[in-house]
Amino acid sequence: MQEVSALWEREAIGLTRYAMVRTGGDQTAAEDLVQQTFMAAFLQWEESLAELGVEERRNWLRSVCRRRWIDGIRRETLGDRLHADVERLYDWVSPDLAHVVIARDDLDRCWQVIRELPPRRKEVALLYFIEQQSVLRIAELLGIQASGVRKHVSMKLPP
Repeated sequence: MQEVSALWEREAIGLTRYAMVRTGGDQTAAEDLVQQTFMAAFLQWEESLAELGVEERRNWLRSVCRRRWIDGIRRETLGDRLHADVERLYDWVSPDLAHVVIARDDLDRCWQVIRELPPRRKEVALLYFIEQQSVLRIAELLGIQASGVRKHVSMKLPP
């Protein structure tokens, strides 16, 4: 659009200086703000800028540039907070070696007990505890009553 090109020629240098002050002298950030501002001008020309005078357009550009700068600060601040939250949530702490050994022994014992179960109880145990199937689904798969599945699941294991 020719009008936006003319506006760019007339206002880009001054707006870049304005953006440089906002960004603390960061030229790359200032140029990004100016580009975002002129993109907004291009997109909103007909509804916002076409009827404005030269000074009003300059004020509109500065206002949009300032809002884009503020939005950037908000995103940055939010990003920093989110980053800290994500790090805290997913901070991996290596497990205590003693706990690993105990857990490994417990797991080995569980598999030993499961291997020694009678075939039907073993099937129920694997479907219920390992595959996490529902009581009704296990009953359907094995062709037994749901109460029978519950009985197998609730039985005490040998010491």
